[in-house]
Amino acid sequence: MKWRIKLKLESKKIYFDNAASTYMYDEVIEYVNHINKNYYANTSSTHFAGFASHETVKTDNEKLCGILHIRPSTLVYTSGGAESNNFAIKGIAFANLSRPCNIVISAYEHPSVFNSAKYLEKFGFEIRVCPLNTDGTLDLNKLSDMVDDKTILVSTAHVCSEIGALSDIPKISSLVKTINPRCCYHVDAVQSFGKIKINLSEWSNVDMMSFSSHKIHGPKGIGALYIKHQLNIDPLISGSLNAGLRAGTINTSGVCGFSKAAEIICKDMAINYDRISSLKQYMIDSISSTGLETRLNTPIQSSPYILNISFKNIKSEVLLNALSERGICVSSGSACASKAKISYVLKTMNLPKEYNEGAIRFSFSDHNTTDEIDYLIYNLKELIPALNAFVRR
Repeated sequence: MKWRIKLKLESKKIYFDNAASTYMYDEVIEYVNHINKNYYANTSSTHFAGFASHETVKTDNEKLCGILHIRPSTLVYTSGGAESNNFAIKGIAFANLSRPCNIVISAYEHPSVFNSAKYLEKFGFEIRVCPLNTDGTLDLNKLSDMVDDKTILVSTAHVCSEIGALSDIPKISSLVKTINPRCCYHVDAVQSFGKIKINLSEWSNVDMMSFSSHKIHGPKGIGALYIKHQLNIDPLISGSLNAGLRAGTINTSGVCGFSKAAEIICKDMAINYDRISSLKQYMIDSISSTGLETRLNTPIQSSPYILNISFKNIKSEVLLNALSERGICVSSGSACASKAKISYVLKTMNLPKEYNEGAIRFSFSDHNTTDEIDYLIYNLKELIPALNAFVRR
């Protein structure tokens, strides 16, 4: 690597943790500030300021729903992806509390899905976890075996937040509805919205879908759950009689900022997809060329935005901290599960023992460059041999 690149990047923060959170677009920051300054009234208030706030939210909600190809009344705003997933899982479960039934989730679900489902076991729900193939993709044959006439809900991520595995939503939804037409199908689209095309008017077998703003360069603290019209679901947060499915004061600037971010990212989705795909392949090739002993945990069928690689006989937290000291931000997995020694996603893939604890997740945005990857490689070639010297044998 050229020394001018090294010297240029040493003083810069290099951010490869975009699956955890993204930078906010400048246009979104300006718009959110404008909304906070001028539309601070409660959207439920019946005076002129309340009406103005209500109309602003209504306009931006319609824009976001237009991008998703859904009716504005079917999108419920939440505090983020975790609440959306909790709402979907628990809301369907509690609406069916009076009868024996089961819920099916995949083994690569985000902790907000996985732990919500496991929580329901104390109420008598049977939770079935569909295993993965060894490459990290969902085993659809096992999924087919697990769904029956007592299954009330199937939940799968569109993109696995840890390894980037991409699910075929039309295929899975058709499989589920063929076995049990009354079964509700939920998709966690937190890692796919704005990056991979979603058209809910074409995905008629999807009953619910979760979204999060801060994964697409919008503000934190705002997300949404698509709920198909007339779906039988209990509210997660209750309030006044006219509160609808989610009580609480509308996060006006959050909704507007979310809509603005979605508008920007979806406009350039195809261009970004191709560019990030090339960047991801550049990183795979660059790491491969180092001669370091690694294992690629991300399957071929995956999102270009996430890459998971294990380094042999290395503890991921140690490598993460060493890279952080050099201004490089990466992750050892989902930010909501990174404290775990070995993730349940990697466990179900049956990784060789020497690669179990050395998984690093690199996740990209349109800010990342090949120069940044070159600087990462330069540091990996220095750090890995040094860290290997301290491994007990």
